[in-house]
Amino acid sequence: MRKYGEWGNLSGEENPVYLEQVIRLPGQQYDKESGLYYNRHRYYNPGQGRYITQDSIGLSGGLNPYTYPLNPVVNIDPLGLVNINLFPENQYIHDIADHITIPGVFTVGVHGSPLYVEDASGNPVDVKKLADMIRKDRNYRKGKPIKLISCNTAKGGEGSFASQLAKELNVNVTGPDTLWSVWWENDNSGIPQMDSVLTAPTDSQPWTRGHPTVLDEKDRGNWVTFGPDGNEISSVKSELRSPQR
Repeated sequence: MRKYGEWGNLSGEENPVYLEQVIRLPGQQYDKESGLYYNRHRYYNPGQGRYITQDSIGLSGGLNPYTYPLNPVVNIDPLGLVNINLFPENQYIHDIADHITIPGVFTVGVHGSPLYVEDASGNPVDVKKLADMIRKDRNYRKGKPIKLISCNTAKGGEGSFASQLAKELNVNVTGPDTLWSVWWENDNSGIPQMDSVLTAPTDSQPWTRGHPTVLDEKDRGNWVTFGPDGNEISSVKSELRSPQR
């Protein structure tokens, strides 16, 4: 039996047969040489109650990126690696965006508009600020194309937010030229069923159209891609898709 302090430091142990056990609270691996706990992508110092490297999700985990997660049960990421998700954590769209993975593409989930996007508190984020966040993200590699999971960030063509971000980062950036609408069906507890979720760039309003099987042609939007010079290089008509594929 083991006893731990409030920050996970081992304070006592009953081990009459002297079995070596390297797993520490909460599931971290003890490194004997350093005295730190290995937590996959970071090391935790149980004596100080903090990590020795910053959280890969940046300020989304709190103002201090070195502290132990304040909500390790609700906000989980098994690999410690996700792209930027600026949707508020109390909105279902945050969890839905977390299921979007596109191989070889850096995704940014965010409430958007033609001229700016918003952080999780609703504050405006301009092109330079988002570009800086992307550059600092440990999962981003220079030259990697970006997809904005958002509303209207490609609306307005070469003067749009997506176009300006492409020029700022010198990469291809894709975004929708309409709303990015999301539909789902709830279970008996009122919780969205993830396997029912459908998304698409479209001006069809989710709360007025039920759970669709096809999009109204007049409301269909496009995924518009801009090159490093900010010019449009492609435009693809939207289709209803699950975020899990």
